[in-house]
Amino acid sequence: MKFNTRLRKLRLSHKLTQGDLANYLGLKPTAISNYESQRNEPSFEKLIALAEFFDVSCDYLLGVSNSYLPIEGEIIDKDLIELFEMYQQLNIESINELKSFSKYLLYRQELQLQ
Repeated sequence: MKFNTRLRKLRLSHKLTQGDLANYLGLKPTAISNYESQRNEPSFEKLIALAEFFDVSCDYLLGVSNSYLPIEGEIIDKDLIELFEMYQQLNIESINELKSFSKYLLYRQELQLQ
């Protein structure tokens, strides 16, 4: 997936307008439109700011990697990879529901251990 597509997908999943995102970066709204339509590319500084804002890696934004965040030097089992791939497809509301449900499962598990 290309940078422009990833940026648009992230922006929409966070329910942001181009103007909202531009304000965060200190840009005019047309700058985000230009990024998403491939008329322009962000500077390194703006690319890093976008990665930090969306909590993803620059590699993910640029399409170098399909993982939001790099996982360095760890062996990850197949179930965790599958779970992470599903997580990447969720919108922000579903992510929040998943976090809440996970907290509930941990709480229930703790009660069973007592």
